[in-house]
Amino acid sequence: MPIKYLTDSILKMSGKVPIRIILVVPFALQTFAAVGLTGWLSLRNGQRAVNDVAAQLRAEVTSRIQQHIHSYIETPHQVNQLNVDAIRLGILNVQDEVTLGKYFSKQIKTFDKISYIQFGSEQKTFTGVERLDDGKLQARISNKSTGYNFYSYSPSDSGEPTKLLKITPNFDPRIRPWYTAPVLAKKPVWSKIYTYFDVPKLAITAAQPVYDGRNKLIGVVACDLLLSQINQFLDSLKIGKFGETFIVERSGKLVANSTPDPAFIVSNGVAKRIAATSSKNTLIRSSARYLTQRFGDLGKIDSTYQLDFTIGGERQFLQVTPLSDGRGLDWLIVVAVPEADFMEKINKNTRYTVLLCLGALVLATLLGYLTSRWIVGPIQRLSKAAEALSRGEWDSTALDARLMASVERSDEVGVLARSFNRMAGQLEESFTTLEERVESAIADKTKLISSLKKSQQKLA
Repeated sequence: MPIKYLTDSILKMSGKVPIRIILVVPFALQTFAAVGLTGWLSLRNGQRAVNDVAAQLRAEVTSRIQQHIHSYIETPHQVNQLNVDAIRLGILNVQDEVTLGKYFSKQIKTFDKISYIQFGSEQKTFTGVERLDDGKLQARISNKSTGYNFYSYSPSDSGEPTKLLKITPNFDPRIRPWYTAPVLAKKPVWSKIYTYFDVPKLAITAAQPVYDGRNKLIGVVACDLLLSQINQFLDSLKIGKFGETFIVERSGKLVANSTPDPAFIVSNGVAKRIAATSSKNTLIRSSARYLTQRFGDLGKIDSTYQLDFTIGGERQFLQVTPLSDGRGLDWLIVVAVPEADFMEKINKNTRYTVLLCLGALVLATLLGYLTSRWIVGPIQRLSKAAEALSRGEWDSTALDARLMASVERSDEVGVLARSFNRMAGQLEESFTTLEERVESAIADKTKLISSLKKSQQKLA
């Protein structure tokens, strides 16, 4: 019953609407709805695909960073263990600074990821070899003969000090972060990130204490990793079009990032670390602030999280993953990618879809209008002919050229026109015959009346 009532209502309402509108509007709406629904489904499925691709990209980039850093941070501890074993076996004499320096020079050439190999003793002596940014080596010595000043030499090919380059006064390795950390822990550890003594560089040191046979502390062997090398690796990663990645400590300070800007600023010749929330890069700064607002304390992040947030109304994909090695390293890897990097082509296709919908609507309306004109026009002419027929205008009906054109059509409208034309002819013939009969009857009646009048006269 409800369906019948609905159909009856629709039929009743449609009877008040011109046929031309009924033919045009539904056709146009159907076309527009079909194209629009297709475009909407395409956009929706595209967004789902973008979410999946973005999640895979973040996970893959994070995995690459983890693999690289794990490889990067394992090498220094392996070198330290080799050196500790060599000292314990008597292969290395830590009191022979010249031989120790030669050994470190050969060793640092083998392990190209390490920027500094060093040994500091409880007697305040220091021997080390550093790889500079241009790949050249510098030997560093501080002992009684140098007055415990920090001497920097240009070494020969064999590692012997040759040309004195620089003297930095009053150097004591025992107070440096890389020395104090393993002494307190009594095991291999990472130092805190610190600034080099003589140049504005940030480094982190893998250090291991060295004990003699009586378990007395001799000193500390250590290998440095420059944070700039991690920065260079992150900068080499391609993360979408405008994506960024950075590594941050639980304190919120930057370790490295994928921009050319270092994770520190130099003030009065001293490198000072900056917080990720103060980064010059908008995406890094906003990502760090979002993590701080969401978790309150970065120390609460104990597993991988895939999140999203907005910058100026634009959606950003974010993944944060803890990184630790059991030796004191406790960082967070953050990968951020703007949704626009993935949605650019989809949005472009969406614009094309909207234009296609509008074009389809215009085309459907035009085709509907032409179709309705092709169908309704002859019907309107038949309607006018029927009105003329009702007024007895037979000639205007039969001689209408447009009506005759409809008669020549082979479709249903042509059949209707021909039937109407035959009906008009038949009606005209019937009315003509009827008129003739009426006129004959009138004449007979006139004659009869005249005869009756004559008969009455005769009777009178």
